[in-house]
Amino acid sequence: MNIDVSILIAARNEEETILRCLQAIDRLDYPTDRYEVLIGNDQSEDKTGELIADFIRNKPHFRLFTITERVGKQAGKANVLAQLAQHAQGRFFLFTDADCEVPSGWISHMLKPFERDQIGILTGSTQIFGHSVFQKLQAVDWFYGQYLIWQFANLGIPITAMGNNMAVRRTAYDTVGGYENLPFSVVEDYQLFTEIIHQRFSFAHLFNAEVLATTRPLPNWKSWLQQRKRWMVGALQLPVYFIVLFLLQLLFYPFMITLAIWYPSVALAVWMVKFGTQTAQLLWILNRFRRWDLLPYLIGFEFYLHIGYFISLVFYLLPTKVVWKGRTYS
Repeated sequence: MNIDVSILIAARNEEETILRCLQAIDRLDYPTDRYEVLIGNDQSEDKTGELIADFIRNKPHFRLFTITERVGKQAGKANVLAQLAQHAQGRFFLFTDADCEVPSGWISHMLKPFERDQIGILTGSTQIFGHSVFQKLQAVDWFYGQYLIWQFANLGIPITAMGNNMAVRRTAYDTVGGYENLPFSVVEDYQLFTEIIHQRFSFAHLFNAEVLATTRPLPNWKSWLQQRKRWMVGALQLPVYFIVLFLLQLLFYPFMITLAIWYPSVALAVWMVKFGTQTAQLLWILNRFRRWDLLPYLIGFEFYLHIGYFISLVFYLLPTKVVWKGRTYS
């Protein structure tokens, strides 16, 4: 059997989202004899496993694995993906999360860049749909963060990959020894990305509607803080100049307040340039993805962004452990 793509999904306690994820994959516009879907049930404590088993019945290109053991130094999601990859037959691995819905042309458009370059790892784009102000601000934040990663990628500067919408060439994955031979990290996508880049494979980021997956917003500040604490682990492993940029962003408003005391007109001009540039970028993003429902939240995003940076750093520095999907990580 000539399998082009193996889609790998780690699922833990996803009974509310897993069916929408699998239904979206089942609608993919790609021959079913050329891709396979491998789902790892990671000791779910709800009906996730039952729902998956019922859905994939009579769908031979879907396979369910119950994950109970650990391989290498891995745990959690990376441990599941490591074991799924051992069963995969595809020349490319596509990764998504159990709470994501991918578009029908996802496989074709994710594979296209691999045809022209020696790309080892590629990231797609993700959007959030929510109802509350907090959820809408998360949606703006996701778009803006991915836009910045895309801009750096276009300059040949590697930042990270996003494991909920990611493609990896099988030879690149094998070259680094797979997840089972990597050090454990709560940001497993960033870990794999950096290892593949170190092996001199190239990378890319797609920022377009053809590969735009949809995910759910975080429901409250507690879960948001836990996500940010996990992300900060990866962010602080970036090169020093990116950490400097992070600190400059963090200190922007304290600096503006200090500057305004002595030179109010200069402070206002600097703020207007910063806010104007950011708003212009966000308007371009909203137009690109036809997400004009987020327009009223652009002003609020300015405060969400800077307050979020500060809160994220403080919470990261607190002597608490990362909690994700009901598990605690050191």
